[in-house]
Amino acid sequence: MNNNKSKVVKKTFIIKGMHCVSCAFDIDGTLEETIGVTKAQTNYAKALLEIEFDEAILSEERIISIIQGVGYTATLHTS
Repeated sequence: MNNNKSKVVKKTFIIKGMHCVSCAFDIDGTLEETIGVTKAQTNYAKALLEIEFDEAILSEERIISIIQGVGYTATLHTS
C-alpha cells in the first residue's frame, strides 16, 4: 500500500520582476514541465501566479526556488 497519497492543492504566489506578458509565459512553461504541477497560470497585470500542485511531490519552497531559477522572485500570497 502506498502511504504517499496525492494531495493536489491550489496556492497563489506574488511574482516580482516580470517586465512583460512573455515573462508570465516563461514562468508557466517552466512550472508546467515540473513533476507534481497540474496547472500554472501567471497573470502579468496582477503579478500573481495561481498554481495547482501535488504537495506529496512538490513543496512551496521548491516552487519559489524554480521561479527564482528563471529570474523572478515569488512569495506566498496570504489573505
